[in-house]
Amino acid sequence: MRALFVSYFILLTIGLPAQIIERKIIIEKGNYFFTTIDDNNQLATLNTGKVNDAIRESKKLAMPAGRNYDNPIIPFAWDIVDTSVYAVSFLLHPLNDRNEAIKKISVASLKEWSSTVTPMALIMQSIESSPYAYNDPYLFITKRSNIISGFYFDAIYASDNSFTIAISNNGELSIWNYSGSSWNHSDVFQFPVDGYFSLFEKDKKTYLMLNSGVVCEASKEGIKAVNKDCGASLNDGFLIINKDENTISFMKNSNLNKHTALNELITKKAIRIF
Repeated sequence: MRALFVSYFILLTIGLPAQIIERKIIIEKGNYFFTTIDDNNQLATLNTGKVNDAIRESKKLAMPAGRNYDNPIIPFAWDIVDTSVYAVSFLLHPLNDRNEAIKKISVASLKEWSSTVTPMALIMQSIESSPYAYNDPYLFITKRSNIISGFYFDAIYASDNSFTIAISNNGELSIWNYSGSSWNHSDVFQFPVDGYFSLFEKDKKTYLMLNSGVVCEASKEGIKAVNKDCGASLNDGFLIINKDENTISFMKNSNLNKHTALNELITKKAIRIF
């Protein structure tokens, strides 16, 4: 038991944030935001800067939120609106209650990584902070079945001021909306997914980009494919959600150049979806 504790403590206190972009880059008011995950402790870092700067120059803000590192690893679900980050923190820790995993975090409260910002303190901050909303979608699927298979989710803060989650398990998928006081959800659709997916909004419609790169419109009425495709697997890249220009694009990881201004890189390398 002592050896396990020591190993776990080491796991939480070493490593710097990895530089693989989780799910997406968001552009808002001339600034970009993306998250990376530390491979050792699974904590998230919010990277931010100006769109006309290279991402190597980004500020790296330590977040009291992160993902699981058991299988399957689910990419970190997050969104940013104005001055707040909305995140589903699935940190694998004995005290982390996944029914309280949905967090709202002020960007202004985040500090840059330094020797005084410790992973353990961030993990405890995440555990002790009140949820933005109780994770009813997760509670629903675990009550519906005690078998977890094909379990994936993603979340966004929609333009109607609702927090939206798409969640799948055992070949079923449902869409959930939190109004700020209560949840409502779609019917449960028979919709096996081919791996993790990403959720985004365009012109007040909600879309899923499947792991294969195929885009589907998701509503309470059902899931239907649209004539859009990023031409690659989600494993190969990330979305670019430009709220200033109201566009959705996809970029392959292989085209990411940290030394080139982000707006120039998007113009040259991104695949326009909407």
